[in-house]
Amino acid sequence: MDHWVTAASALLAFLLYYNTLDAGFVYDDRRAILSNPDVIGHTPLWSLFENDFWGTPLSDPGSHGSYRPLCVATYRLNYAFGGFKPWSYHFLNIIFHCTATVLVVTTARRLLPPYCMRVGTAVAGLTFAAHPIHTEAVAGVVGRADLVSCNLFLLSFLIYTEHIRLRDEQYKKKHRTIVKEKTIRCEVSSRDQSFRLTCHGLMQHIMLNFRRLLKASKSGPMKVFDACDIKGTVRQVKCQYSDSVSGDTSELLQWVALGGTLVFAAAATLCKEPAIMVLPLCIFYDFLRGPRHEESYFKWRWRSVCALSMGGFALLYWRLRLAGVPAPFAAADNPASRDPSLFTRVYTFAYLPIFNFFLLIFPYHLSFDWSMDAIPRIVTILDPRNIFTMAFYAVISKVTWRLLVNEFKKPPDNLVREMKFYKKQSCKTKHRWNYNNCKQYNRGQDCVERKSYHGPHKENVSSKKLLCPCTGCKHSLTDEHTSLCRASNNNNIMMHNSVCICPIPHSKTRTQNLYRIVNRSPQVAFLMFVAFMVLPFIPATNFLFYVGFVIAERVLYTPSVGFCLLLGLGAGTLTKNWHRNEKRSRIFMMSLLILLSAMCARTLSRNIDWRDEENLFKSSLHINPPKAYGNLGSVLTAQGRMAEAEAAFLKALKYRPNMADVHYNLGILLQNQRRYGEAIKSFERAIYFRPSMALAYVNLGTSLMADGRLAEAASALRAGSRADGIRVRDRREHEAARVSALVQLAALHSQRGHWHKALSAYKDALQILPDSNTPIVGWTRHNVLSMASEIYVQLQQWPLAENSILSALAIAPQDVRTHVTLAQILARNTSRSMEAELWFKKALLLAPQDPSIRDQFGMFLRSHRRFRESAEQMVVAAQLSPDSGARAAAAARALRDARRCRAAERWYARAVQLNPEDAEYHSNLGAILHLNGKYTAAATSYRRALQLQPNDEITTTNLKRVRALMHSQRRK
Repeated sequence: MDHWVTAASALLAFLLYYNTLDAGFVYDDRRAILSNPDVIGHTPLWSLFENDFWGTPLSDPGSHGSYRPLCVATYRLNYAFGGFKPWSYHFLNIIFHCTATVLVVTTARRLLPPYCMRVGTAVAGLTFAAHPIHTEAVAGVVGRADLVSCNLFLLSFLIYTEHIRLRDEQYKKKHRTIVKEKTIRCEVSSRDQSFRLTCHGLMQHIMLNFRRLLKASKSGPMKVFDACDIKGTVRQVKCQYSDSVSGDTSELLQWVALGGTLVFAAAATLCKEPAIMVLPLCIFYDFLRGPRHEESYFKWRWRSVCALSMGGFALLYWRLRLAGVPAPFAAADNPASRDPSLFTRVYTFAYLPIFNFFLLIFPYHLSFDWSMDAIPRIVTILDPRNIFTMAFYAVISKVTWRLLVNEFKKPPDNLVREMKFYKKQSCKTKHRWNYNNCKQYNRGQDCVERKSYHGPHKENVSSKKLLCPCTGCKHSLTDEHTSLCRASNNNNIMMHNSVCICPIPHSKTRTQNLYRIVNRSPQVAFLMFVAFMVLPFIPATNFLFYVGFVIAERVLYTPSVGFCLLLGLGAGTLTKNWHRNEKRSRIFMMSLLILLSAMCARTLSRNIDWRDEENLFKSSLHINPPKAYGNLGSVLTAQGRMAEAEAAFLKALKYRPNMADVHYNLGILLQNQRRYGEAIKSFERAIYFRPSMALAYVNLGTSLMADGRLAEAASALRAGSRADGIRVRDRREHEAARVSALVQLAALHSQRGHWHKALSAYKDALQILPDSNTPIVGWTRHNVLSMASEIYVQLQQWPLAENSILSALAIAPQDVRTHVTLAQILARNTSRSMEAELWFKKALLLAPQDPSIRDQFGMFLRSHRRFRESAEQMVVAAQLSPDSGARAAAAARALRDARRCRAAERWYARAVQLNPEDAEYHSNLGAILHLNGKYTAAATSYRRALQLQPNDEITTTNLKRVRALMHSQRRK
């Protein structure tokens, strides 16, 4: 049954999210994956541990501060195997969700009370698989951080529960070993003692030995002695040796499990920071599960707790020292954090956890973003939401406190309840024992327990009537006891303070299962499930530090484990006595099925929202209108739906006029429509609300250039290149915008003939770009060096141009265009024509199928009057581009220069066939036909050329010559 529940839960998780495989990259996926150099592989592998989640170095002042290298490593693995195919990223997300569901079922099976096991595990596993709050984490690729951290979180906790089990087993074994050693010493000393018995004791001793001899006569004389007595000291040494080996192995496994807990906790923290709360959760569970009062066990427990605490503090110290506190964020991301009123912040942040809990209960209204004013701030104590806040915290704190107090007071109560149980049982079985012979033992609690014992053996009832049972193994004081046990208890006389070391029968009595039931009581389960909900959510509450969001649904992925386990506990408790009322149980199970079906339906519909960005943003128009309309406008602009996009931008600005991004995107839309005056105003508003937006300066300069305001354009581009980006969200995009501003400024100076200013702009751009060829959103050092070399060519500074292009070639030695540019620069110096030819040939080796390189090489050879070689290159270029009429005409021209007129005629005809409306091609075809003596065809081509381009003097002159030649031929 357990395996079927696990398989069904995992299968449901897979089927519900199967429709996300055809989804694309949406929202934050673009920045985290498509433009992340750590994912694409432009950075070395160890940079994953030096950069934040978005690929920005942690040392950068504008770094986001989120340190998740293991999650980024999974993205990099996806890219290595499948590139940017979205289905592979979504498939791995689904697998992680399925494994998390399996671990939730395992955790439920480990913590739920026995009577909740069947229904509770099924409800917890199926609810976790189908809960709609998980859609953002599973359907959005960025949510993988929460998926992986939840898996490692649960693994760490389960391994610690295994550590506790091993620790308990080792404690029990060690305790038995100590008792056995004391017993052996007692046996040796008892042999030297004098035989001192009372009359009653003497009679007991005689009867016990007589019964022992009777049993020995039936089973053989060798059975009289115990196995340990027969083999003597050798047997004892061997047993002690085997016990020590098993003890060492158990202790090693115990330490391995404790180390595994810390390792998985650290790995979970490297996927997402809140996972570090698994260590306090393990400590809480250790103290909560059946507290013991033995001093030696306290030492073992505190050893584990201290190891976890030290590991947790070390991990926290390392994390804070590496990345520091979370980076500052925009006020719109979390408005309450920037509110000047302390009471407003307290009221709002106290209410937000309740709103998150409400989303777990009723996950109908969901949104990709809850920033800005999606949840209005609580500015006064008279706000009715404060009533829910106080009531919620009062109920939760009171229930939790009472359960905690009761649990830590439970061990004494358990002993009393156990005594009452045995007294009740003794009343039912009093007739089976004769207690008249036990007067000397009826002096304490142990005799009460001995009275309540049910004898496990049915033989020799008369002897059981005469003797009290043993307090340890509950056997009667007969020869069922070993010689060690008899010797340690003064020759078979079991006193009230004696300890039995016989093997305990494996009967499932209440005494043996009591400790296990205490550890898995509903009170303990409830407290643990509340801890599962609360502890992972604490970092997102804004009470320890401010976070850059109001509510994020994917943050609830790990806390929802506790919520689903609570549902399982409730369902198991309600169905505890389901067999007594079949009708009620059927109604309850039907309600569970309806609830699960509703969750599945909502999850499927929510997956459709996350299929693409248009659906995602439209689904949140009623929750966060300014953010949703602003993002929707960008999507519609990319789709070419300009009117709808402009309307969406205007609606977003109507809700929130100070959104710099929306002003910028509206300016781009107007710029593409050549409405430069309106675009300039939009860009100016964007700069007003966010002076550090370098892209706005770049596009403002472009619009001003298009509007003819060149001086203003140069000023705007210069300001954009100097924009401060210390606290910008995306440093790479900001630096790329600064480079774009400088490149645009250089192009503007080039148009105006200010070559030295253009060169200065390129030099400034090189100062921004890294020394390597790592691209910054499209710009590389190699590109800028190549453009700078063209400025040096214009200035006729050939050595500097050559040095610039050689520097670019050193950065990108496989770039073909750089080889060609260097060859062209060298070709200007006739004394270095051999070097130029060598660079052309290197370019051909790198790209033999590139026709443009052969064009350049052919022109170089033609300039050196090497017409045959030039014709060969031009013909190959034309063959590589069979649809290009220009290359066919160039090949024909090169063949004519090489005096291969027949071949030139075929390529001119090919050019005319490809471009029949080009007059020049018809005229050139007529000329080559004229040379080849085909006067009639040449005249036809000339006439067609004159039809396309009348009054062309050269064509008219050639036509007259052809007609004269034709007339002379007719005369002959």
